[in-house]
Amino acid sequence: MPRFVDRLALPVALLIGAILLTWSSTATGDALVELRPSVDLLLAGHVGAFLAAAPLYGPSVLVRAPFLFAADALGASWVQVFLAGALACMLAPCALALVLDGRLRALARPRATRAAVLLVCLLGPWLLRATPMGHPEETLAGALCAIAVLIALGSRSGWAGLVLGAAIACKPWALLAVGPVLLAAPERRGRLLLVAGATAFAGLAPFYLGSGAAHARGSLNGLRITPSYFHPEQLFWPLRAKVLAPGSAIPGYRGPEILAHVAHPLIVALALPLSGLFAWRLRRAAVQRRDALALLALLLLLRCVLDPWDSIYYLVPAVLALVAWEALVREGLPSGAIALVALGHLTFVTLEPRITPDALAACYLAWALPATALLARAAFAGVRAADPRPQAMSSAIAARTSPGAT
Repeated sequence: MPRFVDRLALPVALLIGAILLTWSSTATGDALVELRPSVDLLLAGHVGAFLAAAPLYGPSVLVRAPFLFAADALGASWVQVFLAGALACMLAPCALALVLDGRLRALARPRATRAAVLLVCLLGPWLLRATPMGHPEETLAGALCAIAVLIALGSRSGWAGLVLGAAIACKPWALLAVGPVLLAAPERRGRLLLVAGATAFAGLAPFYLGSGAAHARGSLNGLRITPSYFHPEQLFWPLRAKVLAPGSAIPGYRGPEILAHVAHPLIVALALPLSGLFAWRLRRAAVQRRDALALLALLLLLRCVLDPWDSIYYLVPAVLALVAWEALVREGLPSGAIALVALGHLTFVTLEPRITPDALAACYLAWALPATALLARAAFAGVRAADPRPQAMSSAIAARTSPGAT
């Protein structure tokens, strides 16, 4: 088989898999209300109105725009236009899968391990329902965060900052990745931070200008305030109070008002001491720079556990960060990432409609809290088992983390 054909085989296979998975459901979830009004304006050529009406994750639409316009030009329905944009977001985990496969090849990992990593990158967002829930941009931002860490490991600070800034523009929670990306970089961290800030500003500025102060307030509120309605799958469920909407016989749940103002700042604030602890462990050579991926996975899982509005697709970024870490440090299957996907799907899809909210909360915390503890151990203790080829691993990571590596 010609070499160029062999090199194209995996990207083509990943693209076909992404298309099939994206089009496996016609549900659009929150996008019908949150995204469609602004996208309709964009497709009609009203750019200013689009910028003013776009949701908090409006910059992610810029990534999807070529796909949205192509589908619309072909006479596609709204659902098909949405799925075309979702496919654009799915290209990010495909890129992550390709990068990781390159590392695994360099480390001579077994084919079964390589196949499992590729499948987690593709099937994780699908099983955790990011697109059917209307938020494929969650997959996009999560993959970009993991890729930014991988690029930083290869001493490409400018590229790492560019990718990190793009992730932050797409989703404000990507600020959680700033510490891990900086700690993964061996040098030129100031440049990385400057490029990340400039990129995020470039992505967000048109929306701030187009909507006046509204988009800026939305971004700040998204980081600062969470809705008071409670989902069972989160740490604060014991503080719930049952409420009935007027004229409804179906109960809902709310939590203390203070949590609406504390939960999101707490998630962001925790990233600072945890990143500081990782930096201290790194200086003592207790962990390696590649373990910044485990730190990223920990911060993203804490976001799930501590957010009263926790949804199934919140888990996608944590899974992508974890599978990247396991691909670099373990010779076997990415069992942790596989377990997170399976437990997330079991809890949110299989159990949620079948058991009471209290039982659901207990089931969720029964695995989420131990998973958080295990990720903390991975982030701050690293992998103790000696690698027979430590120099080869370091060289492979450094040589193959830049976008231009072959």
